[in-house]
Amino acid sequence: MIRTQTRHAPALPVALPAMPLASLVELPALWRRRALTRRDLARMDRHLLSDIGLTEQQALAEVSKPFWRE
Repeated sequence: MIRTQTRHAPALPVALPAMPLASLVELPALWRRRALTRRDLARMDRHLLSDIGLTEQQALAEVSKPFWRE
């Protein structure tokens, strides 16, 4: 009986979905808006948070996200 080795092709990395060039250009501005919005949210007191319909826990959860996360 002759044994042959079967070689498997190396696994290819998963391709990221194609992102339009316009989206890539706008990404830094989006990240900046998120960072500034979260900074402002962190400065709000309980009364202001209540006015916009958020609890302190919800605000804390949003503020704790990094700027690149939606």
